[in-house]
Amino acid sequence: MPDVSELTAWKVVTRQQLGELMGVHPDTVTDYVRQGMPTITTGGRGKESQYDAVACLEWWRARQGKNRKEAAQARAYEASASLNELKLQQESGALWPKEAIILAGQAVQKQWSTTVRALPRRMTHAGIIGRQQEPAVAALCTDLLREIAAWSPVPEKPARRKAKR
Repeated sequence: MPDVSELTAWKVVTRQQLGELMGVHPDTVTDYVRQGMPTITTGGRGKESQYDAVACLEWWRARQGKNRKEAAQARAYEASASLNELKLQQESGALWPKEAIILAGQAVQKQWSTTVRALPRRMTHAGIIGRQQEPAVAALCTDLLREIAAWSPVPEKPARRKAKR
């Protein structure tokens, strides 16, 4: 059976070793000590602090669980607050539903299209162009509307260029 001093020897670790056990930087271990993590001895004047690995890991695990719960509660609170802000903005008229924006956009597009299609006839009546030129201007207006209709709100990804070697 191993000696008691051999069993406890592995429990006493340095800041560097504890950081490796926890998977954090040694400076984080120092921050944890400031937050209440237990130590065996406090270093100073060239002496390094000593830590009980088991006690420190228990402290850290308990804190991790608490932090996760608090973080989840904070996320839920923030989500609820954001939702309430959106509802207030919608009720005050500062925020419109997506469907209303789409309908308004479609109405504007139809009005714009009608105005552009009527442009050659209006130009003829105003004496800006002659009757012979009206079909050519109408074709230009149709091309313009097709170009606008082909517009995509999501930019296409540019083709990748092959690297020169």
